[in-house]
Amino acid sequence: MKNLLSAAIFLITAPGIVLVTALGWTASSPTRVTIHVPSKSLSIMPYYLGKDKGFFAPELVEPQLVMMSPPTAIAALVVGELDFSSTTGAATSAIMRGLPLRRYFYVQAEPAHVLLAQPEIKSIQELNGKTIGVTALTDAVGMSTTMILKGNNIDTSRTTQLAMGVTDNAIKAFTTRKIAATLLAPPYAEELEAKGYNKLAEARAYAPLSFIGLVSSTETVKKWPLKVQAMIAGLYRTMIYIHNPVNRDEVIQYIARYHSIDLGLAEKAFTAQMLSYSKDGTKPRKAVEREIEIYREILKITKTFTPDDLEDMSLLKKIQERAAAQGR
Repeated sequence: MKNLLSAAIFLITAPGIVLVTALGWTASSPTRVTIHVPSKSLSIMPYYLGKDKGFFAPELVEPQLVMMSPPTAIAALVVGELDFSSTTGAATSAIMRGLPLRRYFYVQAEPAHVLLAQPEIKSIQELNGKTIGVTALTDAVGMSTTMILKGNNIDTSRTTQLAMGVTDNAIKAFTTRKIAATLLAPPYAEELEAKGYNKLAEARAYAPLSFIGLVSSTETVKKWPLKVQAMIAGLYRTMIYIHNPVNRDEVIQYIARYHSIDLGLAEKAFTAQMLSYSKDGTKPRKAVEREIEIYREILKITKTFTPDDLEDMSLLKKIQERAAAQGR
């Protein structure tokens, strides 16, 4: 993994935990899996929470979260230098270009990102002639930005979308005034809005794009189906935990500690993010169909695609059936 993964900004590891898995792994210790993440936002938080709470350990997988730009991650995924990516948006662009990838789980059913602008910019129309920071031009952040501009009758050729790679880069460029606006998820959006930056639009109002989930190559699923199923099981367990009202206060406290923010801001960010989380790892088919239309339009792709070309929910269905049989 020396080539593309050298572009990673952070590599987060944890000691292994030996448990008996319900999926029938023969290994006696956890299998390490590499997963690309574009940020530490609440969109991605289930990966960190699930890892910290040990929700992947019963499946004998140990996630290693690697932060890098979405295009770099997709390239690494295709050549086998990564096991998974969380960026469903960049994966969609890649699938439509013919690359052998699929979505296997949705952490988010719709966007939680918002378009933030410098304090003096009060409307989207004022972004004419300005530079907007995005993680990548063809991931869900870039696509959502385009849809917001088009939805407000802004000629996209009169603005510049600057690919920043990862969210941390976009935030730094934004707060040092190198860019006029950027699209951010909770809690970053709430933190910056509290400091006087202006929220101009919510991405969900313009396009039901998928930002975060679980993506892998069809070759990985073919070779190691149990490894993929194990990751899905860990994510499913995590999402069920997050959605349980009994755990709300604990999750908010986790967010406050993790991002070093006060509880009030953490609760506000969590409330905003909860509107977007998938409850069961799926996304409505109509929303996926609309997503396909948007990508085809922006990328100027003439080939027809269906949700089945983008996603494979068969392994998740097995996990859900197993959970139902166990009464969870």
